[in-house]
Amino acid sequence: MNIQKLLLRSKRLPWLVLLTTLLILAGVIALTMQQTRSRIRAQIAGRDAEILHAVARMQMPMNAAADAVEDADEPENLLTVILQTSKLSGVMGARLFNADGKFVESFPVEMFEAEISEDDLTTMDASMPIGRFWPAYSLDVIFLPGASTEASERRVMPILEVIVPLEMGRESRLVGIAQFIIEGHSIAAEFARLDRHLARQALTAFLVGGFVLAVTIIWSFRRLNQAHQMLAERTENLLKANQELALAAKTSAVGAVTSHLIHGLRNPLAGLQNFVAGLGASVADNPDTDLQQAIASTRRMQAMINEVVTVLREDDGSGQYELPVAELVEMISGRVRSMGRERGVDIFSKAESGAVLPNRVANLVVLILVNLVQNAIEVTPKGRRVTLALREANETLWCEVRDEGPGFPANRTPFVPCSSAKEGGSGIGLAISKQLANHLGASLELNTSSNSGCVFVLSLPASLWKTKTHSMTVTLG
Repeated sequence: MNIQKLLLRSKRLPWLVLLTTLLILAGVIALTMQQTRSRIRAQIAGRDAEILHAVARMQMPMNAAADAVEDADEPENLLTVILQTSKLSGVMGARLFNADGKFVESFPVEMFEAEISEDDLTTMDASMPIGRFWPAYSLDVIFLPGASTEASERRVMPILEVIVPLEMGRESRLVGIAQFIIEGHSIAAEFARLDRHLARQALTAFLVGGFVLAVTIIWSFRRLNQAHQMLAERTENLLKANQELALAAKTSAVGAVTSHLIHGLRNPLAGLQNFVAGLGASVADNPDTDLQQAIASTRRMQAMINEVVTVLREDDGSGQYELPVAELVEMISGRVRSMGRERGVDIFSKAESGAVLPNRVANLVVLILVNLVQNAIEVTPKGRRVTLALREANETLWCEVRDEGPGFPANRTPFVPCSSAKEGGSGIGLAISKQLANHLGASLELNTSSNSGCVFVLSLPASLWKTKTHSMTVTLG
């Protein structure tokens, strides 16, 4: 239920993330556009201020000969400079201020008196012009009532205010300040074109960036959704496995039943061996008693084997899950690792397969291979190695158990009770493993036997497993 809720939320989450990301992108683009717009507007207004400053400088006497001219910095002479500069188109009026920023004269005379602010005066002292654009400026604060200028009839209009320093001499001594009021329709139209251009660029950036972000986010969430679906499938399989806990517990108990059979049959089989050894001397004296004892021992062994087979019979209607070969190898290694440490035998496990096995097949394969590895550990001298290797070949899963013991005795037959390569062994473990393999429909054989060790091979046909992933290699030392 939690997984389903998570998947439901994950279907809405991409759109929420995408919407939030697009809103953030739009905000960043809008902020950047606003800052860019302000800087460019300031540059455009400053451009006209630079032009008027240059024209005013041309009207002022700047060389040595001009410095010698008397009264060059008188208000009348400075007003002449302003009038010459005001011939540029669009100038509606001008004011003259002294070097301290105090009002001196205006042109036309209908203009209100004004005063240069402290900040602007500091800028004038630095010989820098100022340009300000006012998109809707009231002419009532510039011209006196009744002024006959054509522009004054409109009362509110865009205005460009330019303030330039008036300087003389080689040291550029500040002798006055000129303020020009310029009709701003042309610059307003330029600003409108700039705004449209910036809006198109911002829209293009938003569409391109939004498309890239949308593709990236949707692709990322699809990958995440696939991972969620895989997790949901895995979780569902685990839930089904938990629901079949009783079956799994019964299957896991087979290993304990097998161990019980091995130890429980050891004494009866030893008695059977004694009976066979003394058969020649006692059969004539009391044949019936010895025969009955042999029969009873045989029946007891067969009954215990049949008990394992009965436990292994699974209900066809019970739930199933799959176990990868890599996990199967880890399970086997975990069960025999402590025994290997106790006997000083190294255990090397390797799986080169992407096969998966049904749970019933996997549990029986684990029982068989654990028994084979345990037998291999018991016959392998201390300091030597036991190898478990699983691989795919010719549509068969081959499971090899290799030991470095003395080899299987030539006078003994493997997989037959009472035939064992171990001293005091009963051979019942191999017999049970063979029976389990036959129960599966697999094959268990002694592949090679020499004085350097034995190799037992359990082969599983393709009907017992399937390849679900690419072939992978897992090695456990």
